[in-house]
Amino acid sequence: MADKIKPTILCVDDEQDILDSLFDTLMDSYNVKTATSGADALKIIQEHEIAVVISDQRMPGMTGSQLLHEVNIIKPRCKKVLLTGYSDIDAAVEAINKGAVNKYVHKPWDEQELVEAVGHLIKLYNADEFMNKMIEDSKQIKAKVENWKHHSDLLSQFMDGCQMGMCVVDEEGHIISVNKTGLRLLKFENMDAVKDNNLDTFFVLDAAKRQMFLELYENGQSYRPLEVKQADGGVSNVAASLVFLNDEKGVKQLKGVLFN
Repeated sequence: MADKIKPTILCVDDEQDILDSLFDTLMDSYNVKTATSGADALKIIQEHEIAVVISDQRMPGMTGSQLLHEVNIIKPRCKKVLLTGYSDIDAAVEAINKGAVNKYVHKPWDEQELVEAVGHLIKLYNADEFMNKMIEDSKQIKAKVENWKHHSDLLSQFMDGCQMGMCVVDEEGHIISVNKTGLRLLKFENMDAVKDNNLDTFFVLDAAKRQMFLELYENGQSYRPLEVKQADGGVSNVAASLVFLNDEKGVKQLKGVLFN
C-alpha cells in the first residue's frame, strides 16, 4: 500500500521512546506522524488530514484530554484515543463523556488491543467521510435535476460501497434509500418495504433521543446505542450516528443514519 493512500494518524507524547514504540507498531498500516507536545500536534492537525490522534494524557503544558478537546473543535470528524495510566482513569472518563475522546487505552498498552482500536476508529472515520461526501454530492446532483428519484439507482450504488448501514431521509423524515448493509441489519431483502416509510418506523427515535444525538453530533461525538425494529418483529441494538445539516434557515435537520 502506497503511503499516499494510507490513512494518516498522529501520535503525541513528550517521551520519544513512547513515540518510537507507537510508530513501530502502526507504521506498516498507516502514515504515522508524531509530535512531542500539544502545541506541535495542533499545528500538524491544521496542516494535514488526520484520521486518528493518539495522545498521552500526562504531558507538560497541555494534557492529552485538553489537546483532544481542541482537536474536536478543529477537526470534529477526527477520531481520538487517549493513553492513560490507571491514576488517570477519571480524566479519561470525563473526556469521553464530554465527547472529546472516542476511546482510552491503558498504559502500558496491549499492542493488539491498540491496533484493533485504531483499525475500528479508522473504519468509523472513513464512514463519516463517506457520508459527508455523499451528502455534498447529493446536494449538487439535486440542484441540477428536477426529480431526485431518477437518480435512486446511482445513489444506491454509491451507498452500497459503504460497509456500514446507511439510511438517507428527505426533508419530511421519509426514507429515500437504505444500502445493502443497512437492509441486512434491518433483516429486509429489498427496499420495497422500507422506502418512503417514516424513519421512526424502523429506528426508535423519540424527541428526547433525537435531541441527544443532535447534541452528540454538534460536539463531534458519534456512534451511540440505538434500537432498530427489524423485519421479523424483533428489536435489536445497533451503534448509530445521526447526520444533521443546516436548512435554509440555519436549523439542523436530520439527513441520515449510519449504523452497524
